[in-house]
Amino acid sequence: MKMLTALLRQHMRPRAWWLLLAVALLLGGMGWGIYAIYQEREQRYRHQIEGSLQAVNQLQLRAASDWRARRQSEAAALSQDGLFAQAVARWRAATTPGGEALLRERLRILVEQQRYMSAYLVDAQGRLLLDPAGAATGMLPAPELQMLQLALAQAQPQVVELRRDPAFAFPILGLLAPLFDGSTPLGAVWLVIDARTALFPLLETWPDHSSTTESVLVQREGDAVVALSPLRLRGEESQPLRLQLAQHEHDPMVLAAEGVRGAFYASDYRGKEVLAVASAAPDAPWLLVSKVDVAEAFTDAQRREWLMLSLFVSLGLLSLGCIVVAWQWRAWRLERALKGELERNLRWLENAQKAAAVGYFTYDAGRETFVMSRMASVIFGLPSDGGMTLRQWVAMLHPEEREQTLKIHGRAMAQRMLLRDQYRIRRQSDMQERWIDVWGEYSQASDAEPLLMTGTVQDITERRRTEEQLARYRSALEAQVRLDPLTQVANRLALNEAVAQEWSRAQREGTALALLMIDVDHFKSYNDHYGHVAGDQCLQRVTVALSSLLGRAGDLLARYGGEEFAVLLPGADAPAAMAVALRLEDAVRSLALEHQSNPSSRMVTVSMGVTSLLPAQCTDDEGQARVGVDAAQVLFQQADAALYTAKHTGRNRVVLYGADCMAALHPSQWAPLTPARSHDI
Repeated sequence: MKMLTALLRQHMRPRAWWLLLAVALLLGGMGWGIYAIYQEREQRYRHQIEGSLQAVNQLQLRAASDWRARRQSEAAALSQDGLFAQAVARWRAATTPGGEALLRERLRILVEQQRYMSAYLVDAQGRLLLDPAGAATGMLPAPELQMLQLALAQAQPQVVELRRDPAFAFPILGLLAPLFDGSTPLGAVWLVIDARTALFPLLETWPDHSSTTESVLVQREGDAVVALSPLRLRGEESQPLRLQLAQHEHDPMVLAAEGVRGAFYASDYRGKEVLAVASAAPDAPWLLVSKVDVAEAFTDAQRREWLMLSLFVSLGLLSLGCIVVAWQWRAWRLERALKGELERNLRWLENAQKAAAVGYFTYDAGRETFVMSRMASVIFGLPSDGGMTLRQWVAMLHPEEREQTLKIHGRAMAQRMLLRDQYRIRRQSDMQERWIDVWGEYSQASDAEPLLMTGTVQDITERRRTEEQLARYRSALEAQVRLDPLTQVANRLALNEAVAQEWSRAQREGTALALLMIDVDHFKSYNDHYGHVAGDQCLQRVTVALSSLLGRAGDLLARYGGEEFAVLLPGADAPAAMAVALRLEDAVRSLALEHQSNPSSRMVTVSMGVTSLLPAQCTDDEGQARVGVDAAQVLFQQADAALYTAKHTGRNRVVLYGADCMAALHPSQWAPLTPARSHDI
């Protein structure tokens, strides 16, 4: 029995060694496979973190760049506002409370609705003239003064980049919008932006709650790099961080200043190993550096991976089946963690879109369906299920713009080109009319794949309302430019425009155009005797009497200057013009306004010069019809000559232009009339 047991042991010993060797090889292979899987997942996780950091950096950079571009566009629109420039020119020429109030209202709109910290009107030498509260004093700071000269020289807005000024307790960014009256520089509008509330918040939002993440705007200055925005991990700072290139060659901000771009590993100003991403802002001297501590970014993942590896090894010692089960459990745990992280990132992205009123979408041309983010669904007034059909979208397009919008989208789809469009929708949920801005890009991997468009949609209703308010302000200002403030009738500018327009119509239709020049007799003596207040009241009453007799469409009464008025009568020949003139003379005489300094009648009277022209009568030396300003000049000269004759033959009368008036026209008077005129002779 003992011999049999010994023989069995001898026979079984080689098999046990082979079994142990097979188990060892199996466990070794499993261990190597597990370790390879661990390395692969760690590398994948590393790439995910680097890609996530790059996405955050690009999103923040795009937000900052778009913000800067919008501000420059607003400054350019202000420089191109000719009506605002004319209002500034008139106010500078003759300071009036009404003119100042209009300018202050415009500055107030810039501050309150476009969220500037302050807005100043400055002259061409950099002196502060006006702000929304009233008159301003002082000079522009040196950097703004330098940019003012550059803006006036180049006739385009200039940006004063981020800096700190002793006059402000916070970093500022300035815009100089030049203003011109024709080619004459008037000055500029200095727009001051508080970077703490306008720019820096764009760099503070992150997709997770990491305690070591931060983004900073940097700029190279000589042999140093300066942090333009505050550093969250640095705490309270009285002065911006400034790093010498030679002393901090491994800092991510220094590496970015020396040309490093994309994702890289470095050691920051705290001496911590960090993962950083650097990008350059287009059309700006800024660099955006986003970073996170390596220890925080990878420690949790490494700990989790090693824990899973230990668990797999332990279970592998028990059985192959337990190893498979453990591996599946590990994969499930990792997947759940990644899903949780993805959900946090999506929540962060959703919050960022909600703050900016921007949503994203994908359109499948084959299925004719949209897949939208929650914010995009809110903009279109749809449930948050993230879906919309092409038919639903077409139904929401505004009827006035539906055809044009479909044409633009169809052309972009057919040509595979970028789509950028603004149009109105009428939401079916609440029937609100909203303006949206859509950006999209079409792509198709192959002919067998469906055509897809991905893009963003933004609600710009409030911006359009602001633009409409500015348009109303511009219309009101334009009306004031063409209105005489004392008599509330058309001024000389409006008269000149009307004469040019009516003469063009007369040429087309072959009709006559009549002009009456009216002068209040001895008005200087009236002012000297009764005072300027009574003189203004006299002009106002004369204006009412004259305008009450002009009822035809196209008839225009204008104050030509001082006590001189003009009446434009489209389609009136000489007899008709004389009939109107005599009625106007009687209307003024019927006022019975006392005028002791009038030697002829002791009351207010007027002298009139009347002329009527047909386009065929207005020819040059070669017999060609005169057009434009030249023809209007003939009309004014003849009416002025008739008025001259009326005043030199006793006043208080109406004279029709004829041969007896030719003596009043010296050959030099056929040149364009100057604004200076003699009213009392």
